[in-house]
Amino acid sequence: MDRESFLKDQLEAVQKALTKYEMPLKPKHARRLILGTHREKNAAVFWNAVNRMQLEKNPVISWKFCHLLHKLLRDGHRKVPEDSYRFMKRVGMLSQFWKHLPGYGGCIEQYCKLLVERLEFHKRNPIVPGSLQLPENQITALDLDSSFALSIEMLDQMDNLLELQNRVFDNLEALRWSSLVPQGQCLLAPLILCILDTSKLYDYLVKIIFKLHAQIPADALIGHRDRFKDIFRRTKKFYEESSNLQYFKYLVSIPTLPNAPPNFLSASDLDSYRTPHAYLHGEGSEGDDRSVAEVTEESLVDLYEESAHIQSQPSPTPTVSERDEQMLGLQRALEDERFAKERLIAEARSRIEQYENRLAQIQGDFEHARREADENKEELDRVKAELMTRDTQRALSEDARVREIEGRTVLAEDRFAKMKAVYERFRAEHVTALQKLSELQKQLETSEKDRMDKEQELRELRRNLESAEKQQSALDDSRFLADDLRSQLAKADLQMEQLQKELSETQRENLKKLEDQRKSALQLCVVGIKKMLEKGLEDINNATTITFPPRKSRSPDFSGHCVSTAVVNCASAAYTASIQHFDHINELCKEILSVSLNAYQNWNFFELKSLIDKLLGAITNLPVQNDVDKEKVGSEVDLEMRRMDEAIRLAVEKIEEIQRRARQSSDGIRLEVNEAILGCCQQLMNAIMILVSRSRELQEEIVAAGRGGASPAEFYKRNHQWTEGLLSAAKAVGVAARVLVTAADEAVAGTGKFESLIVAAQEIAASTAQLFVSSRVKADRDSNRLSALSVASRNVNQSTAQVVASVKNAQATLNDKDVLDFSHLSLHEAKKEEMESQVKMLELEQELTRERARLAELRKAHYHMAQIVATNKS
Repeated sequence: MDRESFLKDQLEAVQKALTKYEMPLKPKHARRLILGTHREKNAAVFWNAVNRMQLEKNPVISWKFCHLLHKLLRDGHRKVPEDSYRFMKRVGMLSQFWKHLPGYGGCIEQYCKLLVERLEFHKRNPIVPGSLQLPENQITALDLDSSFALSIEMLDQMDNLLELQNRVFDNLEALRWSSLVPQGQCLLAPLILCILDTSKLYDYLVKIIFKLHAQIPADALIGHRDRFKDIFRRTKKFYEESSNLQYFKYLVSIPTLPNAPPNFLSASDLDSYRTPHAYLHGEGSEGDDRSVAEVTEESLVDLYEESAHIQSQPSPTPTVSERDEQMLGLQRALEDERFAKERLIAEARSRIEQYENRLAQIQGDFEHARREADENKEELDRVKAELMTRDTQRALSEDARVREIEGRTVLAEDRFAKMKAVYERFRAEHVTALQKLSELQKQLETSEKDRMDKEQELRELRRNLESAEKQQSALDDSRFLADDLRSQLAKADLQMEQLQKELSETQRENLKKLEDQRKSALQLCVVGIKKMLEKGLEDINNATTITFPPRKSRSPDFSGHCVSTAVVNCASAAYTASIQHFDHINELCKEILSVSLNAYQNWNFFELKSLIDKLLGAITNLPVQNDVDKEKVGSEVDLEMRRMDEAIRLAVEKIEEIQRRARQSSDGIRLEVNEAILGCCQQLMNAIMILVSRSRELQEEIVAAGRGGASPAEFYKRNHQWTEGLLSAAKAVGVAARVLVTAADEAVAGTGKFESLIVAAQEIAASTAQLFVSSRVKADRDSNRLSALSVASRNVNQSTAQVVASVKNAQATLNDKDVLDFSHLSLHEAKKEEMESQVKMLELEQELTRERARLAELRKAHYHMAQIVATNKS
């Protein structure tokens, strides 16, 4: 009877716990099932009762089942995970059943996944109990391989717990449920177990990863550190959001994590590490290391044996009546209700105190806001009066301006409509003329073909006549045939004359039509050319820089478009070559455009031709750039290459010195950032050294192949343009190397900007690219040294990209440390801060616009200064 009563009690507890009502799982039902597993020393009774129920009937039932199974894994007998492993497939099928349901569906899917992987975790790691309570000596006793594998599996368990929390919070926000209503509490209840589990797993992970860093090189554990940083951030956010919910405040103590994760690269951080404690209210803190999951099996078994002993003792009556059993059940229910009532009263009192404090704070804020509102109202009235006066004055001036602009707009639209109509008419007439011209050309080709056919027939007749005359002496009978042929020839001559007359008339008509069409087309061209030349008069004032193309002024056949484009290009070329010659050529170009307008209208090009010849002579006499002395260029190559080598060598030594200083003066995240940046800079300088070495080897090969019997200096002098490119590239590489070292030193020391380091890295990459291009110009395409130089150039580009990436990662890492805290601001202060931030943002945008304009002007001034220097040298 005692066994049957126990089984009945367990089945009843499962049925009462797994209901479809949206309210949290009642602790008394879960407690009865937990005690049942300790009495039976397994979970067979629980799973036997669950298999009788249809979990797929309602999503709330499935959600409570996952919560109940989670509690049994934590607080039940140590055999519960092993017994539940056989029913893992059932849990997985439940996940697939509800995965597409909105609301509870996604949460149930993730919860079932968590439970399945939790069972597999305990299967693979039997030393870890379901309660996750591991003694300190067991953690330290693990070997290296076990610690490494266990840390990865604990990271996976943390990911599952945090993903469940994320889905629950998202669903709670989507449904707009509060934590004070039963529906919200039903959804949030399993997160209490997540808080308890994550606190334990977090503590074990910190200790295990510190242990691994003491035995394994830090580079091999970079994956552990990256995953732990992400888990730290998500766990901290989970605890902070949970602390703000009233439901959790009276049920569980939520730990507080530090602002930054532990620095595993520094073993001293383990000494300052504090274990996060999470425990249920009413169970005491974890200072004595006790919780519901740590209730020993002996005490629970003794509790059941004591209850069974009391029930088995003889009573004054031979049997216990049903009334007594009902009374005992009612007494237990009454005690549970009394306990729940006392807890609700305590919660109500605490909430009342919080509401009273909050009310007092709100009243103070209200008084402060009211005073500020009065002040703002007075200021608003004054500003409104000023704005009304200003708006009145502005409205009067703007109305006149709007009317003027509207009038201009109407005139412009009318003028545009007329021009468009004229253009469409001219275009239609031009297309028609072209079609007629094509037809006349076809007719002319047909007439020419007929004439050629007649001439061919005439030639055939003449050949026949000549043949007949030759045979006349021998054949008298052929006289009649000759007469007949002569008559045919006479007829053919008459037809030929008639065809020639018709052809002449046709040609005269075609020429007349073509002349008419040409005049019509020329009139259209005159209108278009006039517009192009007028546009050229406008563009001549905006001419800046372009290379003069001499072929534009050599052809005697000019069209309007060519004249306009060529003249504007001539002015641009003069401005580019020499500012001293620009004014004279610019005036000459304006005069040519003015004369061109009259020339295309009157078809008199003599004056225009004379002016264009004068312009061609002026353009041809412009100075030519030449910045390097041909006599000295050969001797300067070796000197400049040695200077470049010395600059790069000094840059490498300087970076090594900066690394030593950074290791002594910085630690933690700053040290890690500095090591990453300087390591990439060191790698870039090594790649540049290799590139310079490969470039020198290729230059030696080029000089040896091209100098013949001459000296290298003579070869450089003979190919002075190529040598000038090498000199310019070598100088740029040396300067860029020094700039990179300076930028890296300032960025690491904190006195400079990371953006300067990015620009310096890109500049040195551009300089080495110039050196690579200059070196390969005269190289043999099949040269092995050219291939080696190409590989070195690609390595430099990759190293530059790594420097830029490391700098950007450093910026992101350091920016993550700056946590914005606005909790101390009032509503008015927050609004004020927001407005000041917007003003600052607008100021920065204007400053950015001004700086871009300044950069453009600087580039333009630098370009013209270089042109002037080149002109003076020439």
